[in-house]
Amino acid sequence: MSKTLIGLLFILAGFLYGSLAIDDIYNRTLGWLIEQKWIKPPIPGKKDLVNVLGRKPTILLYSLALIIIGLFIIWNRNN
Repeated sequence: MSKTLIGLLFILAGFLYGSLAIDDIYNRTLGWLIEQKWIKPPIPGKKDLVNVLGRKPTILLYSLALIIIGLFIIWNRNN
């Protein structure tokens, strides 16, 4: 697999993961998984100390990291 294709896959994964920051897409994807009982919803009222930033900023931060990794791979593909 070429480095260009790997970089494009990282960028695509970043955009797809970043789209989960939109509430409607989040509810349709993860909400469907909850309805099918594939995953359990979080317990209401229980605060998670690990999730300090919240759902949207964390998703955007990780998606930006995936996009930057993809751009770095494409930038250095000839090395």
